[in-house]
Amino acid sequence: MTNPLANNAVARLRPLAGIVGRFRREKRGATAVEFALVAFPFFFLLSAIVESSLYFFAGQMLETAVDKVGRQVRTGQLDSNATEAEFKAAICSETALLFNCSGLMVDQRVAATFSSLGEPPGPTAGEYDPADFSYTAAGPSQIVRITATYEWPVFSNYVAAHLGDLNSGNAPLSAIAVFRTEPYPTGP
Repeated sequence: MTNPLANNAVARLRPLAGIVGRFRREKRGATAVEFALVAFPFFFLLSAIVESSLYFFAGQMLETAVDKVGRQVRTGQLDSNATEAEFKAAICSETALLFNCSGLMVDQRVAATFSSLGEPPGPTAGEYDPADFSYTAAGPSQIVRITATYEWPVFSNYVAAHLGDLNSGNAPLSAIAVFRTEPYPTGP
């Protein structure tokens, strides 16, 4: 003996089974559905790659600028007559493509020994203190440390979580060069 309620339920599910079957056989919208499933992770990963690449490119540009200006200080081309503004302008001219020079902080210290240079200026409690940055003009045969720092803006939350160490959410970029200047002649 058959159950009339069971037959009634099966009869109601037959049209639904037909719809599901047609949906499984239909291939025209498959590409759009697959793209919708893959688009978010793809664009998320793409934006993280682009932003990380730009961050490392900017870091390399800052390193190159500090090396170039350091070479000028080391050889006496940017000597003890150079002001802090000229020193900062020299670094800014090398980084103007990616950096806003008003946000660039530079520090040049001169010391008698390498160990007496101390620590370079860095963020304290997630903030840079401009008072930590100073400028001392370098002369011949002196030990010099040049530090350039910039707060790199971070846009995506994923990159900010891994690189944005500052309270502002920005990522710190720093470049340092330590050297002894050459014994170049001074004056005219």
